[in-house]
Amino acid sequence: MDHIKNSPNLQKADPAVADGVMPAVVLNFDHPNMIGDFTPWDIDFRQLDSGRLSTRVTVRSGHSVSALSIAMNQRVHQRGVSPKGWVTFGIPSNGAVDKWQSKDVTDNAFLSFGDSDGFDGISTAGFTGNVVSFETDRLERLAETCGFHLEHDTPDAHKLRSKAGLASMAQLEHLVSGLLTSADAQWSEETEETLMLEALSILTDNEAHFDRSQAATRRRAVDRAMDLMAANLEDPVSIEEICKESGASWRTLDRAFKEQFGLGPKSYYVRLRLSRVREDLLTDSFNGTINDAANRCGFWHMGQFAQDYRRFFRELPSETRGS
Repeated sequence: MDHIKNSPNLQKADPAVADGVMPAVVLNFDHPNMIGDFTPWDIDFRQLDSGRLSTRVTVRSGHSVSALSIAMNQRVHQRGVSPKGWVTFGIPSNGAVDKWQSKDVTDNAFLSFGDSDGFDGISTAGFTGNVVSFETDRLERLAETCGFHLEHDTPDAHKLRSKAGLASMAQLEHLVSGLLTSADAQWSEETEETLMLEALSILTDNEAHFDRSQAATRRRAVDRAMDLMAANLEDPVSIEEICKESGASWRTLDRAFKEQFGLGPKSYYVRLRLSRVREDLLTDSFNGTINDAANRCGFWHMGQFAQDYRRFFRELPSETRGS
């Protein structure tokens, strides 16, 4: 239970935990400062408009990532300090934050909660937003391995301009929302890596970090990555390991796969494994169960596997086996 106690977004709740991952917890407060009774956040929120203030918080935490959504019905001056040892970012709904660190906030802004200096913002009535926190050491290790060069001074409100950056923020918000609202959403080390990669892509969304690799370099990276994927179906390797073994940065690898297949490396890897499962299910000589076929290709969460399989092949694994 240490990861719950040390989570930046939930400290005292004690739900049933599977595989070290906490299910989503919904909390309702008459005052947002009561969040401090349940988390290691040091906050001092101040209501600005008249009326009864209510706050709804949904929280879910894993090993190195924690996600939170918050909704408040009144305009609020948000002040506080985020948990030590974690780096935290906010994705507000458009128009939900007027100012952040005393600056006007425009749409498509990725908000940094800073460090020991604290954060200061003004949210509008009906505010909703998602917050995602990463263990600082883990995020920095992934950045180094995957070729992201983080600046020491992260902008308070990182304004996104490129299509890739906007897509990464939309994907990060989609993933966080799904993890907090869907009972079937799987939280795993792979999920955490995906969340961190999207955040790193957002934080390095500027011309200095755009990929400038040669076509030959990208072809070699794809070949090495595909060999590694094919050799590791039952125990899938992480994108971090693929970057390390292929000698390519995440941006180079992602660009190379999208140029060749129209898919990123993570999507390609999942589809390769799904295809191998389908091949087993259609082979007369395979005598195992559907679970056996899925496990042989690294799928252990059967509910998620069935969803992914049906989404890709337009039929359930049982229908494939029956054919």
